[in-house]
Amino acid sequence: MSGKSYTKTIKDLSPVLYEHIDEPDRAVYEVRRGELDLKTKTCYDETTIFNGLLGVELPKTFGHYHPRNKEGYFFPELYTVLEGQAWFLLQKADKSNPKVIQEAILVKAAKGEKIIMPLGFGHLSVNPEKKDLKLANWKAEFDNDYQIYESLHGACYYLLELKDGSVDIIKNSFYEMVPELIKVKPKKLPEELKNLEFLTKPEKYLNLLTVENCFEKI
Repeated sequence: MSGKSYTKTIKDLSPVLYEHIDEPDRAVYEVRRGELDLKTKTCYDETTIFNGLLGVELPKTFGHYHPRNKEGYFFPELYTVLEGQAWFLLQKADKSNPKVIQEAILVKAAKGEKIIMPLGFGHLSVNPEKKDLKLANWKAEFDNDYQIYESLHGACYYLLELKDGSVDIIKNSFYEMVPELIKVKPKKLPEELKNLEFLTKPEKYLNLLTVENCFEKI
């Protein structure tokens, strides 16, 4: 790790939260940035999402989309769960209208599992447990696009904890169309993807980077 890090507070996440929370300085998650690996041309980061509800909402990251590479293909991303269990909320928007969601997927992953963010999907990470969640991720060198999540007050779904401890999943009314949420778990990472070249040259691995190849329904 390079030692570079930043912390996101409730104030930072206020544009995407389900409700107002009067704890602006409370830390929600911390990101530690790694150096660029010159061999693979990828960056390694670690994120810790701290335990503690955001009002009634499960603790989460801000959410973002990825840009395209020079060949015109969206960059994917690879995660692994280092500590705890993780949920990833993925959404694929219509090309001409980000308020219209074509696919919505909730990935449930356990410690040690690797999770691919398929091409064109926005995503955020969620901590469903009463302890800190630690994630690692690898990606090409690019800047995330947070603007759509900010303008639409978060992802297409909010994950809220009820009084009995169960989770209520409700649609975000700022979106015009949201499909039913599909719950999946990650499939084992194919050998062909372990060299990480797919992160910088996804066009060479399109057959492996589909939703069907990355996940299986629960």
